[in-house]
Amino acid sequence: MSTLSIFDAAREAPGQAALIDAGRELSFRDAARRCEPFTEALLRARPRALALTPRADTESLLWLYAAFASGTPVLTLHGRAPAAEREALLQLASASEVPAPTDAAFSPASLPRVSDETAAVFIPTSGSTGTPRLVELSRAAVRASARASAQNLGWQAEDRWLLCLPLAHTGGLSIVIRCLLARRTVLLFEPGADGLLARSAELSRLAEGATLMSVVPSVLAALLDTGFVAPPALRGVLVGGAGCSPALARRAHAAGLPLLTSYGLTESASQVVTRRYAERFEPLPERDGVVSSGHALEGVELRTNTDDLIALRSASLFSRYLGDERPALDSQGWFTTTDRGSLGDGGELYVRGRIDDVIVSGGENIDPLEVEAALSTLPGVKAVCVFGTPSERFGQLVSALVVTSDAGLAEPARLGELLKDRLARHKWPRRTLVTESLPLTASGKVDRRACRELYDAGQARASTA
Repeated sequence: MSTLSIFDAAREAPGQAALIDAGRELSFRDAARRCEPFTEALLRARPRALALTPRADTESLLWLYAAFASGTPVLTLHGRAPAAEREALLQLASASEVPAPTDAAFSPASLPRVSDETAAVFIPTSGSTGTPRLVELSRAAVRASARASAQNLGWQAEDRWLLCLPLAHTGGLSIVIRCLLARRTVLLFEPGADGLLARSAELSRLAEGATLMSVVPSVLAALLDTGFVAPPALRGVLVGGAGCSPALARRAHAAGLPLLTSYGLTESASQVVTRRYAERFEPLPERDGVVSSGHALEGVELRTNTDDLIALRSASLFSRYLGDERPALDSQGWFTTTDRGSLGDGGELYVRGRIDDVIVSGGENIDPLEVEAALSTLPGVKAVCVFGTPSERFGQLVSALVVTSDAGLAEPARLGELLKDRLARHKWPRRTLVTESLPLTASGKVDRRACRELYDAGQARASTA
C-alpha cells in the first residue's frame, strides 16, 4: 500500500485530482506544492500534536496532509465543542494550535522517517458515558482500516469519494486517509452552520459527480426526500453511524442506490463490518426490525459475548485511550464494545444499539430499535426515537418522540390498537410526544440524549399548562 505522504503521492500520481472543493480541482502535484509551507512550519515548530478544527475544505486537508507527511499526530476538535471541553482535550493531548505557514525553503528530503506505530490521530469519542475520551489511532491502524475497505470496494481509476461527514470524526477522516493512500479524489462538501439536512438538495446535486459516498441514515433519508436517484457513476453508498431501518433500506433500493450498510467505531478507525460490495443492490437481510450491517471486513474477527456485546479483533484497533493507563485490549487482542448485536447464520452482523439504550420495564428487556421499526411503518410517521423514562411502578416506561402530522398518535390507546399485530403489549409506547423534528448530533445522527431532554421538557410544559 502507498504511504501517507502527499509528496509521495505527487511523485506517483502528479496529475490525479487530490481534491475538488466548490468545483475547484487540485491535483496531487499542486496539493503537495501548497503543502510545503504548512509542512515546513510543522517541522520547525515540532508540536507534540497538532490541534485542528477541520472543515471539508482545502485548507483543512492541506494541514492534514502536512501533518501526515511530517509525522505530527493530529488532535481533531469539533467546531461545536464547548470551550471547557476543547481546553481539556488540548491539555490531554499536549496539542498546539496550527502554526503560521513559513516562507522558508522546503525539501521533501528533510522529512523524517515515521514509524507505523506512531500516533496518526487523537479523536474524541463520548463512548457510553457521555464524557469525552481521546482515542489514539496509530498510522498502522488507519492504514489497516483503509486496506480492509479497499479489499471490499476495490478502487477504480475515476473514483471520487464524496466527503460530507464531519472531519472531526473517524467517519469523515477515514475518507481523506483512504483517498490519500489510494491516490484518488476527495469530493468536498462543507455544510457550514446550516447543517447537512438543511442543504440536502445541494448535496444531492453534488452527489451526481461522485462514485462513492458515505452518509448517516438521517442524511440518506433527506436525500431521498429530494427525489435523489442513483446517478450512473455512483457505485457505492455507505451508510453507518447509526442503524439503517428496514423502511429506509427499501426506499434506497427503490431509488436504485447501491446500498452498503456498515458498522464501525472510533476505536476501530472506522468501519469493520460492511455489506459485501457484490450485494449492494440486493435486499438486506432483516432480524427483529434491524437490517444487517454486513460481514466482517478482511482481517477483522468478530464475536458477541453472553451479554450480546460486540467484540472484535483487528489490526485497525486503537492503541489506547489517552491518559488511561489500563490496557485498551484484552490479553488476546480483543476489544469489547458497548454495542449490542447478534450474528446471523451466514456471519452477518445485526447491531441493536448501545447496551445502555435497553429499556427495562416491569422486568422485561425491550429493544428500542424494534419499537422504532414498528412505529416507522405507521402511516404519517416520518421519524421516531424510542427510549425509557422513569416509572415508580415499572422502573421504566417505553416512551417515544414521533415526527408526524397525526396528533392522534400521541394517544397510547390509539398506538396500541395500531401496533397490536406488530409488537407484544409490553413493548407498546406508554408515553408519546409528537414533535416537528428530532434533535440530531453534528454528524446527523439522532441524538438520543437530546431526545429524552426534549421529551422531558414537553412533559413539563404539559403538566403546568
